[in-house]
Amino acid sequence: MKTIFFTIATFISISTFAQKNFEAEMSKTLTEWNKGNHSSEVNFKQLVNDYPNEWLPKYYMIMSDILKTFENKDKVNNEKILFNVKIQLNDLVKNNLFNTEILNLKALYLTAEIVQNPMQNGAIYYPEVLDIYQKSLTLNPNNPRTILGLAEFNINSAKYSGMDITQDCKNVKKSLALFDAEKPNNNEPKWGKDRAEALLNNECKNVQ
Repeated sequence: MKTIFFTIATFISISTFAQKNFEAEMSKTLTEWNKGNHSSEVNFKQLVNDYPNEWLPKYYMIMSDILKTFENKDKVNNEKILFNVKIQLNDLVKNNLFNTEILNLKALYLTAEIVQNPMQNGAIYYPEVLDIYQKSLTLNPNNPRTILGLAEFNINSAKYSGMDITQDCKNVKKSLALFDAEKPNNNEPKWGKDRAEALLNNECKNVQ
């Protein structure tokens, strides 16, 4: 009986140590990434290898790649990046069907696909992006990144469709309050507030 208790206690201690070690490494890598240190992307990949059951390293690694395509004008290279992102993201979504942050990430990926070829990909992915955000809202109606993501997608789409963005700008403002109120767990996504403020000061500036 003592042996069983000792084994259980040892297992718990090892698991706790491993989790603390992961959180420390994740926090350090995120800090470097937020500073714009591109070497942090290599560290994300290493974390994915070292902690294959954790979703956060995969999330940030994929997000980092998606963001590159918004900044990079090389469409051929962007296509390669998004092709790899699709494979990684499909696997992540499959194993985290009810994670709203990952659903939001998929919507961001599809938005990147639209940006690369608006005429062709807009018709293909536009309804899917809306469906993903709606599913995410159903799972968590108070996730500020979901509310902001959908609002920004609609605001950018309105530049081509002429759609009224009054409600979307209200939702951007709503997201700001939710950003201030949210208390994410260690290293979980908390980005977006600065983007919401930028939208309010620009696209939504003259919207009543």
